[in-house]
Amino acid sequence: EKVLDLLPALRSAPYGDEDIAVVFDHMDFGNRAITDYFQYEDHRTTLACFALAGPQNRPLSANTCGDMDGGPVLPVRTCVVHTFKHALGHLGLEGGPVPALASVTSRWFGPDQVGGETWG
Repeated sequence: EKVLDLLPALRSAPYGDEDIAVVFDHMDFGNRAITDYFQYEDHRTTLACFALAGPQNRPLSANTCGDMDGGPVLPVRTCVVHTFKHALGHLGLEGGPVPALASVTSRWFGPDQVGGETWG
């Protein structure tokens, strides 16, 4: 019922029953923490949060135009994905999870978050 209830609900989701996904159609570009990381607002930006029924081995880096690079994979049960292509992290200026998202998700999932990217 409330946006702030989302992360604790995903953390306590009944893993093993079914996948759960919550998708937000945009990010808050009025928030300075968002605009400090993303170059500009884009209507294509969505944010999706997943609690998966079982772990999925996800590549840390993948090019959807070709084969996976054969690099490391990570078993994932909870995942937060943003679809923004114009992030400063994408340009190599800052690595890891988006700081504004990591500051919120780390409260519920711990500080050991892993960032990855898919492009193509």
